[in-house]
Amino acid sequence: MYRSAIGRPLMRTVVVACVLVLITVSNLQANHGPGASGGGSSTVSGETLKPGHFEISLREDFSKFEHFSTSEAIRHAQKSGDFDALDHGFLTSLELAYGITENFQIGGGIGYFAGDDFLSADAEGGGPVETSHTNPHGFTDLSLIAKYRVLQGWTGNVALIGGVIFPTGDDDVRLENGELLSPTDQPSTGRWGFPVGIGYSRFLTPRITLDASAIYTFRLERDGIKVGDRLDTGVALAYRLTESIKTFPQYSVFLEANDVFLQKDEVDGDSEPNSGGNTLYLTPGVRVRLSPLAAITVAPSVPVWQELNGDQGKVDFKVAITMSFSF
Repeated sequence: MYRSAIGRPLMRTVVVACVLVLITVSNLQANHGPGASGGGSSTVSGETLKPGHFEISLREDFSKFEHFSTSEAIRHAQKSGDFDALDHGFLTSLELAYGITENFQIGGGIGYFAGDDFLSADAEGGGPVETSHTNPHGFTDLSLIAKYRVLQGWTGNVALIGGVIFPTGDDDVRLENGELLSPTDQPSTGRWGFPVGIGYSRFLTPRITLDASAIYTFRLERDGIKVGDRLDTGVALAYRLTESIKTFPQYSVFLEANDVFLQKDEVDGDSEPNSGGNTLYLTPGVRVRLSPLAAITVAPSVPVWQELNGDQGKVDFKVAITMSFSF
């Protein structure tokens, strides 16, 4: 069953993450969001940073999943063979982007995962259902992505996106009974990933912006396990409430729709029935630019449609808070 990495920050975590990202900038990292026109929370922009400019983003994601008691998990496992669920968790992520030329930027990101109350129920083998718990914590994978703008003008900005996800995170979390969690439930999948996609941005009026993006992430197989590929698409419409773009603090609101499609996982070539699916999120948000160099964004997300394969718990809601700094 797929779940995104979610985690809570520690001071040591943030410091180590900063060092890792700063070190890898010279090796052509990339970024998932910095340099955007600011239309939404998760949609990637078609704009790029100006040459010689940096942008740093520190983001906290909270996700609340459907809750299951131990007895409920046992009943699900008796029907489907195995069942697991995460109650809630946090993802702290740090991203850094740098403008190389007028149309090309690089960046990198890393995160820390802290999940609470992970419950596993296993009925395979025909015996009694075995249950166990854990609270998975650890670093996520390091992602390096480049963005190259291929179109700029009155029709908008279009950028091509590509990069690498390195299996550098923690992938050895175990349940209390000693069983290793599946790769999709770990802070790191332990697999190489290759995201490719496109971003688009345009000012519809001096105060209204439109952003749209589509990113497909290919995952490589390891030890006979193939984590399902992922497609993220999004569109965001933003409106600046503050009349003058030179006035601070400056307030904006936005409405964003994001779709996450996950292919089924595979074990030794066979698809896992209780994995993969499609979820559509609707996100109203607010952004406050405190100064020309700093901004904060608050974005709650609600799943308006979920079509999951097999027997899986659903997402109740998410909340993201982002602080960004440019210089």
